[in-house]
Amino acid sequence: MNKVIEHLELAKNRYKRIYFRPNSGNAGDSLINVGFYSLAEKVDLGYTEISDDFDYAALGPDDLVILSGGGNIVPYWHAGSDLIRRLTQYSFPLLLMPQSIEGRQDVLSLLRKGDTLFLRERYSFDYARSLDLACDISLDHDLAFSTNLELFTTPVKSPKSSIKNARKMLYIAYHYVRSRFTKSLSALRTDRESKIDGPKRKINDISIVAKFGTRDRDLNLFSAKWLLKVLSWYDVVETDRLHVFVGCMLVGTRVVLHDNAYHKITGVFEYSVKPHPTYSSLVDRPETVS
Repeated sequence: MNKVIEHLELAKNRYKRIYFRPNSGNAGDSLINVGFYSLAEKVDLGYTEISDDFDYAALGPDDLVILSGGGNIVPYWHAGSDLIRRLTQYSFPLLLMPQSIEGRQDVLSLLRKGDTLFLRERYSFDYARSLDLACDISLDHDLAFSTNLELFTTPVKSPKSSIKNARKMLYIAYHYVRSRFTKSLSALRTDRESKIDGPKRKINDISIVAKFGTRDRDLNLFSAKWLLKVLSWYDVVETDRLHVFVGCMLVGTRVVLHDNAYHKITGVFEYSVKPHPTYSSLVDRPETVS
């Protein structure tokens, strides 16, 4: 993460105030957000964490808003694109942590000189370069690879009590018991990014099971901790979810890796995992994308 770290170091001295907006989404997004917390702690970055109800109109060109990485600027989802449309109306610059992108040229063209767009694999990087965007474009690894596992040893507030959260903890307990009898798990996507036909069980879609919220640091740490803990209980996980895959790399669990609906899994595998012997030895790729 040398280039991201370099940008964060420069930001410390350049901007009056720095704000971080974590990804909303599932436990995989929480893992991305924890990757940012890890890097921010590493470079001693002072920042304020913000959420959807933040008053952006109070900010000016001497302030920086950092958006967490992910795969939100793609045709399958609208929230990331809507956020870019909204924030580029203001005068403050944006720093977008490593992304995967596809299509959405109309949104990407809104990024301005002074904004920085990081991509997390070469397919997205080459596509961004082909668009002749005004913003600065750079390439670095998905934030989740920077996760400092020691952060999970610090106490955090538990999510508020609810029937929904209690049900999720029961699902996690189910996996604890299940992993004592079988050491393999088929944790496949159950949403529109899946390209795998056939039956799938939502209780095995661990990114959703461990989703306790992404609004703040405590919720992200809580969700990501349980994502990694469940993955560590199994010897091998079959998945087409990027951050189930990355989570397995972090805890040393073997993966049977399938592609999702576009290039992000292939791209991250080729850029961040294939050159890394410790990670690549854990991965079986039964299919490839041409």
